Amino acid sequence: MPDIAFATSGSTGPPVTWLRTEEQLHAEVTLVHEAVLGSARFGRIVSYAPPDHLYGRLYGRELPRLADIPVTGLWDEPLTVPPLDEGVPTLLVCLPSTWQLLARHVPALARHGRVTALHSTGPATPAAHQVAGRLADTGFRAHELLGSTETGAVAHRPVAGERATGLPWRLLPDVEMLPGSAADGDAAARRLRVGSPRLARRDGAEAPPADWELPDLVAPAGPRAFHHLGRASRLVKVNGVRCDLARVEDLARARCPGLDLVCAPVSDPVRGEHYEVFYAAPGPVDPAAVRRSLGRLPSGLPAPRAVHRVPRIPRSSTGKVRTAELTAARPAQEAEHV
Repeated sequence: MPDIAFATSGSTGPPVTWLRTEEQLHAEVTLVHEAVLGSARFGRIVSYAPPDHLYGRLYGRELPRLADIPVTGLWDEPLTVPPLDEGVPTLLVCLPSTWQLLARHVPALARHGRVTALHSTGPATPAAHQVAGRLADTGFRAHELLGSTETGAVAHRPVAGERATGLPWRLLPDVEMLPGSAADGDAAARRLRVGSPRLARRDGAEAPPADWELPDLVAPAGPRAFHHLGRASRLVKVNGVRCDLARVEDLARARCPGLDLVCAPVSDPVRGEHYEVFYAAPGPVDPAAVRRSLGRLPSGLPAPRAVHRVPRIPRSSTGKVRTAELTAARPAQEAEHV
């Protein structure tokens, strides 16, 4: 069987196609089913993740086929309540935005009691932690996976309730953590570098790479475990779609010449991560024109959550943007939502 292709979104540069063998796909779903889900017997899978994405393909197509489990695909109907048949153990394949829906149906999830949620493509949202906390004593379980198109899943951890934060990530059994690049300004942080038999092969290459370094910054937390500290690059994932803020800034400055303009990452209760644009103008400017320019970014590149005009962009003596100061002082009343 020919290798199966998965493409990065193209929002951090030109789209790149990565190839996986059928054996790699089968190995990953088997590994996650055993090591993360505890070999649970599910009577139904409900997937909100599109199958053209690696995560959606694995748990909305491959796992149902290998384990002979009926699947309900709701990636085109993200606001549809998951079907919960009485007595049928159900796996929910969630995106960051799915948890807002589940938070509105906690009583139904509690009554059912035999629901497991799998989360990936971005950090667990506040709604995910809220749902996990409210359902902690009902039999509901939730797990999140960390990985990428290039690596597949590399680590996992439970989705904790609101009061339990900072749980370490644990490597999957076939993943080895290698020494990664040091982070600027933080002696304890290293980029997450891994080796695995499930690394994808770039289209045109003869073989997969020997290892892969992700943009995630980590610190050791015991044998085969680590804490996630953030990202080394200016990459955010908006509901699973990669977005390079440096690229957005270049596009925005070209469209809005004369503005002092920056993008700042922000947490988002629905999508997990997002970004907002802040700009300062030396003279009169049409805010609606700025908003329109930023709302029509190239296909696949998420538009900003909001646009703010500020008196100035705060910078250090070396010219670096003081992001925390910028976002803390953002004038919410002047936000121009895209």
